[in-house]
Amino acid sequence: MTGSSGTPYGVGTRVEVTNRFDRRWSRGFEVAEIVGAGYRLRRLSDGTVIPAVFVPNEVRADVSRPAPFRV
Repeated sequence: MTGSSGTPYGVGTRVEVTNRFDRRWSRGFEVAEIVGAGYRLRRLSDGTVIPAVFVPNEVRADVSRPAPFRV
């Protein structure tokens, strides 16, 4: 499964998601789960997993800054 850039995203990958209302890209998410034909995302600000499944063309890599180191 690949995002809009053609790159597959694994769990924990920081991504941007297309806002379904205004079609702008929103930062601050990571892949929480790969589900069938899409991704379930986690909002980084509070750790909430968004219940909607986003298809690959609604997700792209967030290259705004490096991901923090995790232990």
